[in-house]
Amino acid sequence: MKVTQLCARVFLFTSLVLAAAVTATAAPKKILFFTKSSGFEHSVISWKNGQPSYAEKVLLELGPPNGWQFEFSKDGSKFSKEYLAQFDAVFFYTTGDLCSEGTDKQPPMTPAGKQALFDYVRGGKGFIGTHAATDTFHTANESKKGPDRYANHGKDADPYACFIGGEFIIHGAQQVATNKVIDPRFPGFEKVGDSFAFQEEWYSLKDFAPDDHALTVIDAPHMKGAMYERPAYPNTWARKEGQGRVWYTAMGHREDVWTNPTFQQILVGGIKWALGEVAADVTPNLATAAPGAYTNPIFVAPAAVAAAKKSPAAALNVLTAAEKAAGWKLLWDGKTGAGWRTPKSDSFPKSGWSMKEGVLTVHENGGQESAAGGDIITRERYANFELKADFKITPGANSGIKIFVQPNISPIDKKTGEKTAVGSAIGMEFQVLDDVRHPDAKLGKNGNRTIGSLYDLIPAPKDKKVNPMGEWNQARILAEGKHVTFWLNGEKTVEFDRNTDEFRQIVAGSKFHNIPEFGEWADGHILLQDHGNEVSFRNLKIRVLPGN
Repeated sequence: MKVTQLCARVFLFTSLVLAAAVTATAAPKKILFFTKSSGFEHSVISWKNGQPSYAEKVLLELGPPNGWQFEFSKDGSKFSKEYLAQFDAVFFYTTGDLCSEGTDKQPPMTPAGKQALFDYVRGGKGFIGTHAATDTFHTANESKKGPDRYANHGKDADPYACFIGGEFIIHGAQQVATNKVIDPRFPGFEKVGDSFAFQEEWYSLKDFAPDDHALTVIDAPHMKGAMYERPAYPNTWARKEGQGRVWYTAMGHREDVWTNPTFQQILVGGIKWALGEVAADVTPNLATAAPGAYTNPIFVAPAAVAAAKKSPAAALNVLTAAEKAAGWKLLWDGKTGAGWRTPKSDSFPKSGWSMKEGVLTVHENGGQESAAGGDIITRERYANFELKADFKITPGANSGIKIFVQPNISPIDKKTGEKTAVGSAIGMEFQVLDDVRHPDAKLGKNGNRTIGSLYDLIPAPKDKKVNPMGEWNQARILAEGKHVTFWLNGEKTVEFDRNTDEFRQIVAGSKFHNIPEFGEWADGHILLQDHGNEVSFRNLKIRVLPGN
């Protein structure tokens, strides 16, 4: 008898013995825990010396108190309509193309078996997935490590990715990360609190199903590693698949996570929901829970890294294949003033600005704003968009990146209703400032004129990440309808909803109180500010979002 067959029978016998302890008045629900690893096999689900894996031992403890009977298998060849019919739910902790023998040499699924799984769930059954279940049946060939792996494929994604609700991209070093609880009423989250954090191998994910109901989102902007340089995204979710139920969490890599009380509470609640033992509202909520979910980390090709080492300027102001596929465009071409003008003319300034080796610089002019070149704005106007820009300040410098800019707008005297000054370029500003030396850092309210703030309105955190003087920083701005978010060096600094009473109250207490409908305009230009100090910009990129 093969060792794998012996393991399966030993585990089944063990689960049957434990299930006998369940009260005789209710037959236990039967769950298939399937752990074939055609790709990398995680230690937590590895069979050794004929003994259940670490995860399986945990499930054997959770089973009897909840009235569940687990069967453990790595044999994909069994998948069929008849085989699956005996189970109330199927639980995946798998990797790779399960239709190939792969790493663990266990029998693979057939394409018909894969379809049988989809039909089984759509017919009213449950599916549970942990951790590597999204590292399974990749849309892009598993051997490809290039930009396609980083791109969203939408309806063209592998049917399994659409089924489970997302797909693994990459992970970084294990670290402690915070997960915000989105739906505390969902089974398993009642006692978890507003958020939780522990050491884990956290996945960066993509191609979220549009009908996902996010249960937690991970605070990616505060994580370490290029793969997490993106807005917060779902880490645990639930969705309906036909008449059935799909539940997934990216947690579960480490042994101590499987014994963590928070993880176990969440897992038990998810299994109960997938089995149909408890009800929950799974209305799609990505737009509000994680508005930046479809913004993936940027793939940098090894060739581009090598080229940058040889010639740093050659790597500036270029788009990767993944960025092009995602709809990114250069906002500045790195060489000319094409696409830009001054607010009051149709041309780029003849002085005050320079372009050299892929860097756009506004020069010092004695601190006198607009004494030479003046502000520059894009020729195009934008509504829904994502913007990225590198900037470097000099000691004592003040500048800004403005959005929704109106080129010629004047303050209104509220008593007379008359304009009080010659129109100027007004917009909502991502503050660029030397917080240490410039007096504006202390003039604002609660620091709302510091770097990374929404100028004069909403302050950035005091502990924000600012790179040392002389080094480059990155601004990232996401505008989706009325919702706007700022990031500084990958960390979120400001998030707000314009066109709301709360926003109008903030404006009423600011220097913009007499600007009609300040910040509520449907669209506007992007502006780089000349505030009389030397500041440089590069890698200005924009991605127009639906509804623009």
